[in-house]
Amino acid sequence: MILGKFKTSQIKCRVRACRYTGSRMFDTTEEKRTDVNIALQMLDDVHHNRTDRIILVSGDSDLVPAVDLVKKESPKTQVLVYVPSRNPIRGAAVELRSAADKNKTFPLQLVPLSQFPSQVQDGRGGVIEKPASW
Repeated sequence: MILGKFKTSQIKCRVRACRYTGSRMFDTTEEKRTDVNIALQMLDDVHHNRTDRIILVSGDSDLVPAVDLVKKESPKTQVLVYVPSRNPIRGAAVELRSAADKNKTFPLQLVPLSQFPSQVQDGRGGVIEKPASW
């Protein structure tokens, strides 16, 4: 399990037609490094012969070079991509789908059924809690 990093920053609302009279600044979070962590783990698994199949659940085209390198370095490793989307057309992820050996659309309504329980042991005596908003 690799925990992601989130960067918090303030951005200014640029909607000119908005009639809200309060502050035009609001906090937002941005996920960082997840695609790099996934790519490195895929390549490490292939390098150490720990896998013959990779199942990637993503629509992020930033992962295309990693999939290409996996295929180059380990041609026998099968890469399957499941693109999370409500709509197979809008969730195209054409580049990532093309880089994979096989691809499918992962319906978003299945995400809640695919999550870990609310609490998961971290393997070091601690507990990781799922945010209530999930």
